[in-house]
Amino acid sequence: MPEKKQNHLGQEKSPYLLQHKDNPVHWYAWGDEAFAAARAENKPIFLSIGYSTCYWCHMMEKDSFEKQEVADLLNQYFISIKVDREEHPDVDQIYMDAVVGMTGRGGWPMSVFLTPDLKPFFGGTFFWKDQFMELLNRIHSTWSQEPKKIFGAAEEIMRFLEEKNQAGLPGQVNLDLLKSAFHQFEQSFDETHGGFGMAPKFPPSMGISLLLRIHRRTGNQQALQMATKTLDAMAHSGIYDKIGGGFHRYATREDWNEPHYEKMLYDNALLTTTYLEGYQVTQNKLYSEIVGQTLDYVLREMTDPEGGFYSAQDAGEVGKEGEYYHLNKEERAKHEPPHKDDKILTSWNGLMIAAMAKGYQALGDEKYLKAAQKAARFIEKNLYKNRELLRRYREGEAKLKGTLEDYAFLIHGLLALYESDFDPKWLQWAKELQSQQDKLLWDDKDGGYFMIPEGTELIVRKKEFHDGAIPSGNSIAALNLLRLHDLLLEQDYRKKADALFSAALSPLSQYPAGHGQLLQALDYRLDRSKEIAVIGEKGDPRLDEIRRYLHQTFLPNAVYAMGDAGLPLLEGKTMIDGKTTVYVCEGFTCKKPTTDLEEAKRLIEGFEKYGL
Repeated sequence: MPEKKQNHLGQEKSPYLLQHKDNPVHWYAWGDEAFAAARAENKPIFLSIGYSTCYWCHMMEKDSFEKQEVADLLNQYFISIKVDREEHPDVDQIYMDAVVGMTGRGGWPMSVFLTPDLKPFFGGTFFWKDQFMELLNRIHSTWSQEPKKIFGAAEEIMRFLEEKNQAGLPGQVNLDLLKSAFHQFEQSFDETHGGFGMAPKFPPSMGISLLLRIHRRTGNQQALQMATKTLDAMAHSGIYDKIGGGFHRYATREDWNEPHYEKMLYDNALLTTTYLEGYQVTQNKLYSEIVGQTLDYVLREMTDPEGGFYSAQDAGEVGKEGEYYHLNKEERAKHEPPHKDDKILTSWNGLMIAAMAKGYQALGDEKYLKAAQKAARFIEKNLYKNRELLRRYREGEAKLKGTLEDYAFLIHGLLALYESDFDPKWLQWAKELQSQQDKLLWDDKDGGYFMIPEGTELIVRKKEFHDGAIPSGNSIAALNLLRLHDLLLEQDYRKKADALFSAALSPLSQYPAGHGQLLQALDYRLDRSKEIAVIGEKGDPRLDEIRRYLHQTFLPNAVYAMGDAGLPLLEGKTMIDGKTTVYVCEGFTCKKPTTDLEEAKRLIEGFEKYGL
């Protein structure tokens, strides 16, 4: 049997690109070779963006990209580029903005047509073969006969993208944004099934976490009820794998059933954190069980022997989606589990490091702490070179410059890790990464962080504040800055956070509920955030008691430090009468230190209330 001829993807490491290496389409990876070919041959670019566990991406491959007649059109008239959105979130977001601007909707697979200088002029998502071939012929005809039409459309879309990225009007961020978000959640809440809006339903992790914070400071029961109703509904429905643990990506029905069965690392990291917070607030054992089962799934199925966490697990073969997940435990043991995307992404690992660290804090199981520590060491060894982060590791190869997500999400994970084991090296590394993030990505003119460093080949340098399936890099960065300010007592961090909030004000004001993570950071900023220093002898039961209290209590707007490391928050603080002593400070002003743990708890739990 003759060997299949590979296209340009055969040497790539991305599992998604490798799935397409034997297609008859002459695929290129995103990069200079493809761009040079488009310019040299004066051909439009067909850009196809997806990910390895995407059901409809597999379907479009089967229906179109494996068919010679489709490949003939693409190969003759276009330069075809395949992009793994998980490797290139910057490319994905820019062209997704364009597709949504053109069609009013987005999704994957994303199908975009570009001029040779990478400007989009037409786009969509999934196309069936006949529809797609007709579209290819129509675009080729227009390119050949009326190229001005195409360049005119491209310029119009470029104006839209540039305007979308411009700074908004200056203004003041305040509690009204939190109140508006609450009312938007209230209006879209599904009273019957939990969640917000209609099907398809995606897990609203950031929104639920925000509602728990709103409930904490207002006492509003509706905020708590919206959060718990949604957590309960997801836990009891098909979106949660009750046998193997872990959450599927989204549900096609309003009652959270009939999911699309792929499991994403980021969903399981975010949902673990949200269920943990729900457990801290309500003490509902169901939530702690979900946390343990989900983290155990990640340890069992999604963890590399060297310590990094894999990106995703597939839904199953095309035409057999979800069949594996309908089997019972005994039957599953006899079958090969669905394919895993085993690339290791710095950003998503940062989210899971935080989830594992917080899982250890709330549940007390050291295996989660050890997993978080091992993953952090893996990234430090393999994805941190010359004080800069790389984005992706697979089969010994670390590649692609780190984006804002990589820096911000890893810092987020390291801060959670520091507050778990109190090893100052994590805090020191977080500080170094923050310095590099500021240097590479901060916008000195308008505030906020760009997604990518200067000097890349993208058509616009984008800033994102809105949450998608994962939180925006800026929203996690805002909270990191506030926490670093309180831990390290350096004013520049808070100044940057305030400038970031100002930069985000325009999109934030338009749709507050779409910025759940950023509003969590704003809640921290507007509350009487606490800096807690605990001084005690290792092995002292009272030290262990206060540590357990800090770890198991819902304290979203506090930082804490303990140990004898020379951290600013610990400097000059000593034990009183040889007893474990707690210092509770607000805005660098400390209340009288106490050795009475009940008194310490009373001081820690004070917060700034507001009404809705």
